[in-house]
Amino acid sequence: MKNFILCVMLTLIASSVSAEDVKVSVSEVRDSRTTGQFFAGLEIKLKAMGDNIADARGIRMNVTKAIDDTGRDLLKKDSDKRTEFTKPDENNSGQAEIEIKLKNPSRKAASVSELSGEIVIFAPKKDPNATAEIAAFMTMAGKPVENSALKNAHVEIAIMTKKQFDDFKEKQKKEVKAKEGEIIRELGEAMAKALGALFEGMMEIGENSVILNIADPDSKVIELEFLDAGGGAIKSFSTMKTGDIRVYEFDKPMPPDARLRIFMMTPKSLMKTGFKLTDITLP
Repeated sequence: MKNFILCVMLTLIASSVSAEDVKVSVSEVRDSRTTGQFFAGLEIKLKAMGDNIADARGIRMNVTKAIDDTGRDLLKKDSDKRTEFTKPDENNSGQAEIEIKLKNPSRKAASVSELSGEIVIFAPKKDPNATAEIAAFMTMAGKPVENSALKNAHVEIAIMTKKQFDDFKEKQKKEVKAKEGEIIRELGEAMAKALGALFEGMMEIGENSVILNIADPDSKVIELEFLDAGGGAIKSFSTMKTGDIRVYEFDKPMPPDARLRIFMMTPKSLMKTGFKLTDITLP
């Protein structure tokens, strides 16, 4: 696997930030050219560096153009043109890595002649409305959370009890059972059983689980943090998401005075700039 270093200097154009350069490099290219349906594609890992990233909670890329040197369009369907927000590197301040997934290049292609689009940096410190904090959130189990910042963002959060989650789980099982015949026809009986077992395992929760039901129709929620009374981070060791339900697993019970902090995307919290990389060599 080869590493390729190509750099481009990008100037942030958000009016709320001073114009500082962000250096972006192509750090890795993984090319799996095949005629098969599975595992085929091109993955390009980009590294972004700059002072603005040091204060960010996330960075993503919206790819608008990707062509190889034969002229083949490498963009996938619309839902794949925009990456998810990636957290900056905790061990290297001001750095973040983003992976772009593209379609198979032509077998004759030797390079990606152009990869371009938009970089979006999420910096909640730039807008107080981008952060909501819920004190003693565990005392609200079984009911929706009332918060003005959440309401303004059209986000609804409820702390679920174990009984509520069990009811949800039973409903999901019935829906899967109803589609069992269709799944077997599509994937075969063995694969259908394997997926059913995987689903069962994913839906199991531990005694220290925190279960949230997050209705976020506009995809505003970028990240959640759990804090103790003194403001120290409480880290989860695993997370599971299915639909609007998110389950966080912890080593110890969540303290009753713990706080939940929600980071949400707002216009003032975003910095955007175009990017363009050319002649990315394929392995």
